[in-house]
Amino acid sequence: MANRSGRLIAYAELLCGDRDQARDIVQTALVRAYTRWRHIEHDDPYGYVHRSVTNAVTDHWRKAHRRYEQPVDEIPDVPTPDDTTIEDRRTLLAALARLTPRERAVVVLRHLDDHPERDVADMLNVSVGTVKATCFRALRKLRVIISAEPTFQE
Repeated sequence: MANRSGRLIAYAELLCGDRDQARDIVQTALVRAYTRWRHIEHDDPYGYVHRSVTNAVTDHWRKAHRRYEQPVDEIPDVPTPDDTTIEDRRTLLAALARLTPRERAVVVLRHLDDHPERDVADMLNVSVGTVKATCFRALRKLRVIISAEPTFQE
């Protein structure tokens, strides 16, 4: 599982938009998996932890939404080998941060993590129709946001 923790952190960061928070969420998910190891299907422990990360991010959004909404003013620096890639990543993270938590989760799960609509619906405890409608609205918003961003207009 340790060799996939970087992938889990990247996934959590896409969902929540904050690298440090993503690390905390993945650590919590790994601790949960360790304490519940007897009950996990050992043929796919990564799937269990992946689902735990999704649930932890969703729980975090629910708690944060109840307290207050916190706008993302700054995108964390993410080291990559190419300056263009860095800017594209920052633009994508900034665009994702402007979506609602549900829209962001649907886009990340469906298009970046490549899950089928049925699986996304199950992960988020919503209907497939809700996933389709949310995805449609979110992609429309992203098109508007990104079209206004000069780094993507080449």
